[in-house]
Amino acid sequence: MAACRALKAVLVDLSGTLHIEDAAVPGAQEALKRFVTNTTKESKQDLLERLRKLEFDISEDEIFTSLTAARSLLERKQVRPMLLVDDRALPDFKGIQTSDPNAVVMGLAPEHFHYQILNQAFRLLLDGAPLIAIHKARYYKRKDGL
Repeated sequence: MAACRALKAVLVDLSGTLHIEDAAVPGAQEALKRFVTNTTKESKQDLLERLRKLEFDISEDEIFTSLTAARSLLERKQVRPMLLVDDRALPDFKGIQTSDPNAVVMGLAPEHFHYQILNQAFRLLLDGAPLIAIHKARYYKRKDGL
């Protein structure tokens, strides 16, 4: 039998696991100390405020999001992205140069997915711009359909 080792980390979803809507799941605050999330719809600051309202004792540097990873990649590659992200996510890209874009960053932002914007992104991609996808969803489902 394998030896038991102490857990160093556990990956747990936030929505529906640590909290349901505006209420924390009992015991969640005591169980977790740092957060990694794949959300692309809200800034780290918004997420921090939401978690603090739910009485999680957490600081901003204890949250790592897919937006954090995307920003780090943009800085490392030194590209100017066309940001197809939710407006609530934009604060996490403050200071990133976006004029004359030479890359496309796509998160979950259905309100921005319309012909003119997608055509602009597509033309950048045809010209060789890299696509940085920070959300793996292939489609966005709503109550009224896809």
